[in-house]
Amino acid sequence: MKKKKSAVKVILIVLCIILVGVFAFSAYKIITTLLGYRQAEQAYTEVANQFVTVAEVSPTPAPVENLEPEGDGIDPEVSPLNIDFDGLRAQSTDYVGWIYSPNTKINYPIAYTDDNFYYLDHIPGEIQNANGTIFIDCRNAADFSDQNTCIYGHNMNDGSMFASLRDYRDESYYGSHPVIYLSTPNFNYRLDLIGGFITEPTSFAYARNFDSPEQFEGHVQLVRDLSTFQSDVEVEADDKIVTLSTCTYERDDGRYVVVGKLTQIH
Repeated sequence: MKKKKSAVKVILIVLCIILVGVFAFSAYKIITTLLGYRQAEQAYTEVANQFVTVAEVSPTPAPVENLEPEGDGIDPEVSPLNIDFDGLRAQSTDYVGWIYSPNTKINYPIAYTDDNFYYLDHIPGEIQNANGTIFIDCRNAADFSDQNTCIYGHNMNDGSMFASLRDYRDESYYGSHPVIYLSTPNFNYRLDLIGGFITEPTSFAYARNFDSPEQFEGHVQLVRDLSTFQSDVEVEADDKIVTLSTCTYERDDGRYVVVGKLTQIH
């Protein structure tokens, strides 16, 4: 009987040690994740404070075709972004643009390099961090000259990076966030959104150039057919589009993409 009690006691001690170990490991992972979020937030806030001025935008902008400068206090042909690209590119020559979605956390530099892996886990200052940096597909041109430029960003649990793109699964979210802004050293752009949908990494959505106007028009129509929201933005055969991509979890290795017409503004 004593041997049996001793064995039970040993088992209980071992189980307690295992549980303490699991708890300690879980606590470590939670703490390091939170510290990573804070580190990334501080890095991006510092970059934005140094090099970016954002004009105030209405909290619920109307669809772009309904915006009136006098009535809404917004001129849809003028970017709210003022970027010091000389200063920004002094930090890193990989920075080729800036992306801003009003009233969301999307307010970040856009990077471009010769592979699609480095910026998955690096933030400003060449710091390794799971938040990564928003970046253009290395198979694209860096200057948005392709007919479809693909831009990637993580879906972080704290809502940072491209996490808010998944909110476009709700039609009402599109109603209050119909445009996203891009700036480059040479031009300012407005993305007039035409669709968003769940897909996979090998999707047609990531096609960068098209063999004919008909092929491009078919691509745009498929974006509209699959979209979780409805948009009246017109797209012509000679327009350019941008595809913003992030992870989503409705399916294995899923992606949610948001597609917009690239419109040059002042």
